[in-house]
Amino acid sequence: MNDDMMINEVKICNNALYDIPTILNKIGISSCVMLVCDKNTYKAAGSLLRDILIDKNFDVLLCMLNREGNLIPDERAVGEVLTSLENKVEIMIAVGSGTINDVVKFVSSKAKIPYGIVATAPSMDGYASSVSPLIVNGFKRTYNATYPVFIVGDTNILKDAPYDMITSGFGDIIGKFTSLSDWYIGSVITEEEYSKEIAEDTRKSLNECIEVSKNLKSKDEKAIKKLMGALILSGLSMLKFGNSRPASGAEHHLSHFIEMKELLSGGIEHSHGAKVGIMTRISVSLFNAVFSLNEDEVKKLMEERKHETKEEFEFRIRKNFGPMADEVFKDIDHYYIDEELRRVRQKRILKNWDTMKKWVSENVPSSDYIDELLNDVEAPSDISYLGLQKSELKNILMNAKEMRKRYTILRLAEDINLDRILDLAIKN
Repeated sequence: MNDDMMINEVKICNNALYDIPTILNKIGISSCVMLVCDKNTYKAAGSLLRDILIDKNFDVLLCMLNREGNLIPDERAVGEVLTSLENKVEIMIAVGSGTINDVVKFVSSKAKIPYGIVATAPSMDGYASSVSPLIVNGFKRTYNATYPVFIVGDTNILKDAPYDMITSGFGDIIGKFTSLSDWYIGSVITEEEYSKEIAEDTRKSLNECIEVSKNLKSKDEKAIKKLMGALILSGLSMLKFGNSRPASGAEHHLSHFIEMKELLSGGIEHSHGAKVGIMTRISVSLFNAVFSLNEDEVKKLMEERKHETKEEFEFRIRKNFGPMADEVFKDIDHYYIDEELRRVRQKRILKNWDTMKKWVSENVPSSDYIDELLNDVEAPSDISYLGLQKSELKNILMNAKEMRKRYTILRLAEDINLDRILDLAIKN
């Protein structure tokens, strides 16, 4: 865990943009600032912030990341920010949300120049985290980066964000239902590090978000502020733990897999949070299917389970990941087809089945409840929104687990009998 967090200031309030010169002075910045924006975030906040800083005698450089379509956090974006840096720059300010934050955060860690974030939408929970999801060689990886020295969210700006970005933030937070559950089962089955305190903080962000769900449609300023606070709290949980484990599980792996497919087809079509919300519903269904079984049924399914050979595994990866296959092998190698390691996990699964089943019954809701939450904010809840058919779902679930080595409900299903469990989950 990381006990050396140093986010100097978090300010979420009306007219917070005007407080940035004071915040900069507090942390010893008095001269040159580089703003990183795209055309939309420059219009939303960058132009006004530039004027505010110039009025207070700051030297302001501007890096505009303009694209024909959606801005992607890839090598090109990272390179543009790096080449825009000048020696006199004391701090970078990312003006935007997910993509711009991830790019500037990564450059900040490499260039050893601090950065702050001016949020333009309550659209994701990575503002406070110290990891940066980037797309490199077409494959989404999470890199260690750094944390911002300040986070500013002006509620005047946040409430005017496109509504799909607000529902995106809600979808990202709803994903904590399954990310926390994946973390718990991972700690039981693989004995990975787990923090009850951090898990409780993350769950608090989830509960606070649910509290205001019915007021988001009207863009109520108090509700938007609460959502933004929940997103920051979730990011702080990741920062405190040292990686994204508390806030990213199977629902994110599924989202990343679909995103990779979108990239291979020409570009990202749907927001991160929209995909996470929909895939949370799918992950919840999987949890409910797996833990509807009793210990004897689990044991029987394990006995009937078909072993995937190395040749079958490699063929499946190359077929489903195409040019990204080598990236998968680089990350997970052949770890999850090692049957000796699987037998160790299977013993732990059976030994702890009743304990895990009780925990899941108390902490994982029904898929109908996730539907209700998403419908309350008019967020998408069905895979058809992503242009996917139900007939494609089994293949997605079979392969999305290979996006990360991290243990999730998908890996637990694989250790029991993936083919049978997916049939059960999809049928329901």
